[in-house]
Amino acid sequence: MITPHQSLKTRLRNGETVTGIFITEFRTPNIGLILDAAGYDFAIFDMEHCSFTMQDLSNIVPGFRGCRCQPLVRVPAIRREFFQSVLDIGITGIVVPMIESAEEVRECTAMMKYPPHGKRGLSFCCPHTLFQEHDREIYTNTANEHLLLVVQIETATAFKNLDSILSEPGIDVAFIGNTDLSLSLGTPNNLETGPIHDAVRYILQTAMSKKIVGGGNFVDPKFVGQFYNDGLRFISLDSDVERLIIGLKTGLETVQSVLPKK
Repeated sequence: MITPHQSLKTRLRNGETVTGIFITEFRTPNIGLILDAAGYDFAIFDMEHCSFTMQDLSNIVPGFRGCRCQPLVRVPAIRREFFQSVLDIGITGIVVPMIESAEEVRECTAMMKYPPHGKRGLSFCCPHTLFQEHDREIYTNTANEHLLLVVQIETATAFKNLDSILSEPGIDVAFIGNTDLSLSLGTPNNLETGPIHDAVRYILQTAMSKKIVGGGNFVDPKFVGQFYNDGLRFISLDSDVERLIIGLKTGLETVQSVLPKK
């Protein structure tokens, strides 16, 4: 059960900056403990591009219980079966890719929230309640208040409709997919100068003006620092595979650097 002191939403409302990672391959039940030990705040399990199943997530998500690091899921589409099932295994929030309209935001919030604010179905016989009975009004109000909705802004259409999208209530994080956005706009993915740099800044500033947290996949420290004053507070550091490859290469290069040259 989500409680205020565990809520990523509460931390973001308090002005904290949170850092996390996309999980694309690792299926160990201990991934929550591993990420917690490393100091991460959240993990996003990617069901959009990767092969995670509900069975995979059912085995992994309980390992986050009691951790500071919190699990989120990027769903593949705005459909009830994706929202209901992943919420009921006890995740902290949902990331929705390719949002392009205010209507889509309304669909997302309706599926995430219990009545009267939405249409999420209620069952206490699921992991999200620890299989315990609760006061229904308290439980549904708490869930409605603390579940996190992250919408991805990553198409030319979304950029065009940005103001109406971010004017919808219920959005907690506007997460910029700058790679897909650059492809959609037909411009180079250059965060230092040019159209994508300006678009990222505009999205973050628009979100901040509407009291929505800005987010994105900004691994390079110079970009994190550059966009911080524009409202960047929800930061993803690549994926588990990318971090693993970097670590493996660094270890190999360290050993090779001290070996005799042939």
